Amino acid sequence: MISNEFKVNERDKCIYYKYDKNICTIICLYVDDLLIFGSNIPAINFVKSLSSNNFDIKDLGEADVILGIKITRSDKGIFLGQSHYVENILRKSNYFDCKPASTPYDPSVKLFKNTGDGVTQIEYASIIGSLRYATDCTRSDIAYVVGLLCRFTSRPSKEHCHAIERVMRYLKGTMTLGLHYKKYPAVLEGYNDADWNTLSDDSKATSGYIFSIAGGAVSWKSKKQTILSQSTMESEMIALATASEEASWLRSLLVEIPLWEKPLPAVLIHCDITAAITKIKNRYYNGKRRHIRRKHNMIRECISNGAIRFDFVRTNENLADPLTKGLNREKVRETSNRMRLMPIAH
Repeated sequence: MISNEFKVNERDKCIYYKYDKNICTIICLYVDDLLIFGSNIPAINFVKSLSSNNFDIKDLGEADVILGIKITRSDKGIFLGQSHYVENILRKSNYFDCKPASTPYDPSVKLFKNTGDGVTQIEYASIIGSLRYATDCTRSDIAYVVGLLCRFTSRPSKEHCHAIERVMRYLKGTMTLGLHYKKYPAVLEGYNDADWNTLSDDSKATSGYIFSIAGGAVSWKSKKQTILSQSTMESEMIALATASEEASWLRSLLVEIPLWEKPLPAVLIHCDITAAITKIKNRYYNGKRRHIRRKHNMIRECISNGAIRFDFVRTNENLADPLTKGLNREKVRETSNRMRLMPIAH
């Protein structure tokens, strides 16, 4: 690729691009799978010819399925879904005939480490691994509960298995959900949240963020914080630092896409804690905890570089809310729609 004037994206070494005479070609590589984007068919055929001259390749034509993700095109946009993958998970785990549930997690249920008899760890870990892949690819709506259940993989209990059953029942009723992307607006923006009043064994908060482009979610994460925070503001500061790193990386990734409109504006991140936004606006952090000061300094650097900016959003409008806690049926449906996670169009 390099010898044929392709360049490597510095933020993602598996992306190659070439821009010559207003013709752009982009190659996305995942192990031995390739996705080729081009301004026209001759540009794409050139990459195919170049690849076949150097490697044994199998041309599958226009992209229809890649890494278990089905691509559906319509006049309304592009849909990415994993209905067949989810169906396989349900059948393999004997949950395909289960009764559908309206939410992936029951907020009234509190899960803790197992101190009694365990259940089959291999089967539990296998299901969690399958759910993890669906979560990372298209199903942002189950990110919180899957991340929560991952914490108990070493010694699961019956309560943890019941929670998995709830996830399976939810997937049974939402198999056709997929991410929908429109052409506009091609603007990257995000939401950030943290749940400090958690009932986990170690009292550590959960961070969550989600970023979207063209109406659909493109990056999200739900993760237990590694630092023990002493206030809502501190937990939010830790979460903002993680979201800021992701926003800065995504922005730098897009900068190297030749046809992306330049200059790229600072990524707007919505936060629902005014105290955290006020702290970030201050040039210096006057707290005594060194690790929080480091988070503050990192965020301030991203702001100074013009990579990110922050805005307040009400808690009930925070799109990252389902990534930090379990929600009721109405909120699950609302946030999924706002993520553009909806039934695949045919």
